[in-house]
Amino acid sequence: MATDYFAGWTGWAVLLVASWWGTGYAAVGQEAASESPSPESLLREAYEKTKASTGTPDYDRVIGLCQQAQQGEPSAEVAAYADELAAWAHNRRGEARTDRAAELDKQDQSKQAAELNAQALADFETAVKLDSKNWKALHNRAVSRALAGQSDEALADFRRVVELNADYANAWFNIAEIHADRGEYDQAIANYDQAAKLKADDYDTHLRRGHAYRQLRKFQDALANYDRAARLAPDQVEPLLNRGDVYRRLGQWQSAAEEYRRAMALNHRSGQAHQRAAWFLATCPLDRYRNADLAVQAAEKALELDGEGDVKYLDTVAAAYANAGQFDKACQILARILKSAPAEAVWYRQRFEMYQKQQPYREPQPADFAGH
Repeated sequence: MATDYFAGWTGWAVLLVASWWGTGYAAVGQEAASESPSPESLLREAYEKTKASTGTPDYDRVIGLCQQAQQGEPSAEVAAYADELAAWAHNRRGEARTDRAAELDKQDQSKQAAELNAQALADFETAVKLDSKNWKALHNRAVSRALAGQSDEALADFRRVVELNADYANAWFNIAEIHADRGEYDQAIANYDQAAKLKADDYDTHLRRGHAYRQLRKFQDALANYDRAARLAPDQVEPLLNRGDVYRRLGQWQSAAEEYRRAMALNHRSGQAHQRAAWFLATCPLDRYRNADLAVQAAEKALELDGEGDVKYLDTVAAAYANAGQFDKACQILARILKSAPAEAVWYRQRFEMYQKQQPYREPQPADFAGH
């Protein structure tokens, strides 16, 4: 998914209310001669509240005022506006909850984060129910649904968003992401293209489109996108690492080595950079690029930096140990991997059997490249 889906909406309520005030709502401010405030005065108070709303209590108050206004038998136009204003508040409250959930996730409070995300999704659902053309709430609901694993529902929402606002690049990007997750790379690229037309300098769009081209084995197109991503974000190692991976696929070992070297120099604290360098140093089919000691050091450093939760990192350590002649260690690690690896991941079994025979793994040449 894109990094910042919920930004840029601060002034929406002001625009919406200003348009309402200027289109014939003469009744605003004309309160009935009774002790109960009129729907119009309640909505005026709610609108004033939106100008300084900064958190959930403020959004709660706006929602409560809108609900109170609806109970006062407003005209159809005033009732419709109350729904729109309440939808705005539900959407903003949902955003606040997702922001807080993200903070809790970083603090390893996953249960509380999940509860807040569920409440946020309910807010977005309510916002869309109140105002079906609120494309911002639709997009938020789509993001929440995607994160909850509801990809079909999320895709339908994202498509509705681009129907309502075809210029919203994040929606096109997220449509592409869902197609890419499903392995529908041609469709993913078509939607990344739309996103790139609207945000030509978006790093994530070029990086992710490069991944899709790579999956289709259109390596030159992949390289072109990684090149653009590297220019857009020269402080990021991922475009360099992906360029290195493509060069490996093409059998351009010197170019691959240079990319991994650049990545290591750019960020020596990157576990990914250490892992990719270690894999290359341990498994390259050309002797002159292999280095047993450096491969083991880089592989172990990757684990130190990023932990042992990534199977690819463990597989890399095993390959480095095997390349260094430490086959018992390599077999122990592969045995751990095989306990949880899916049946279709046959390459782990194949490497395990090689290490049992004291044979190190070597990267295949481009004609029959597969696996890592």
